[in-house]
Amino acid sequence: MKNKVFLFLWLIASALQAQNPDAGNSFSLEEAVAYAVKNGYSVKNAATDVEIAKKRVAEIRGIGIPQLSADASFQDFLQVPVSVIEANAFNPAAAPGTFLRIPFGVQYNASYGYTASWLAFSGEYIVGLQAARAYKEVSETQLRRSEIDIRESVTRAYNLVIILNENSRILNENIGTLDESLVQTRAFYKEGFIEETDVDRLELVRKNLLTTSETLKQQTEIAKNLLKFQMGYPVDSPISLKGEIKDLVTAASDGIAGEPKFDLSANIDNVLLDQSITLQKLEIRRQKANYLPTLSTFYSWKESRITNDFSKLNDPLFRFPGGTIWGVNLSMPLFQGFSQSSRVKQANLNLVKLETQKQQALAGLGIQSSQSWIAYSSALRTLQNTNEAVALAQKIYDKTKIKYNEGIGSSLEVIQSLNDYLNAQSNYISAVQQLLEARVTIDKNLNKF
Repeated sequence: MKNKVFLFLWLIASALQAQNPDAGNSFSLEEAVAYAVKNGYSVKNAATDVEIAKKRVAEIRGIGIPQLSADASFQDFLQVPVSVIEANAFNPAAAPGTFLRIPFGVQYNASYGYTASWLAFSGEYIVGLQAARAYKEVSETQLRRSEIDIRESVTRAYNLVIILNENSRILNENIGTLDESLVQTRAFYKEGFIEETDVDRLELVRKNLLTTSETLKQQTEIAKNLLKFQMGYPVDSPISLKGEIKDLVTAASDGIAGEPKFDLSANIDNVLLDQSITLQKLEIRRQKANYLPTLSTFYSWKESRITNDFSKLNDPLFRFPGGTIWGVNLSMPLFQGFSQSSRVKQANLNLVKLETQKQQALAGLGIQSSQSWIAYSSALRTLQNTNEAVALAQKIYDKTKIKYNEGIGSSLEVIQSLNDYLNAQSNYISAVQQLLEARVTIDKNLNKF
């Protein structure tokens, strides 16, 4: 019985957690990217565009499917028209000048029928259907591009939050160390070993560090909100990140031993250009198809019921065939005033423009890829140098503090070495950010997103 109660409570807790928007709000980089691909605004819109393109294909395909329509009408002449004619037209014995008032029509008139039609052949329709399918492929590629863009933007935003967190951690660690130095410095001042100015200098450095810490907190919140927006995550819900800067640096530093080979043909922008060229070629074919004939067939059936007595509308005696027709329509353009030939020439010139744009894009992608490798290589070297500089600055700072504590150093030397240490750490954080940004760029150029 206890097990059943426990199971029931566990199921309730699980259901509540599933409904809680704040549950599971801690993300690794991979989880944040996966969440964004599923919930990002631009990706959702691109996915909707794919569905719209599919419906567009179905719409155009439907034009070539036989069409069937039905129509029906009912008329009640509340006042039947009357015509006046001479009586001797019907009765030769009638006196001249005698006229008859004859109703012109009947009171009730019902008709109904249906028409079937089929577009048997149309060159423009055939090419239009091919173009709709090609456009669907373009929309699918646009969806892929949106996913690539969201992966890139989320990765950059995620890295920025991690970097700011690390910067805050380092700064708070330095503030803690400085607080320890201040306690000892105040003690020296009370004993008369140093001047009050030495205490004030350290107090000033501490105030500046606290101000910087508050600024970093604000920047971190802004960066988190940007990350939430990129992910499609509720901005008013809390979020935490699992990643650590050392893991990001390790991942960004590994995997590329030498200058890689960039496959420009697989670049998403190049793929979209190829598809645009394909669409333009289909547009040329569509314009040329307007020179071809159009063939369609139709079948029509109608029937009427006419009577002055409404109750006899169903009487077969008053049923009249309205005509059954079958036919073929053939339309052949003979002369279009040179306007169609001008449209074909315009389509060809637009194709020339697209091919030139592709050449330009490939050249730009080649330069961009080469520059991304240069930037990445430089970022690796800069990170190594700044890492070594941090170790050296910390060594100098530690020795300076020892000398100061032993009374053979000045507070100015301590503050100067502390500033050098803080600058070295700041340069290291900047180098990390530069490396992570360069790695994102080169991964995108390598089509890894």
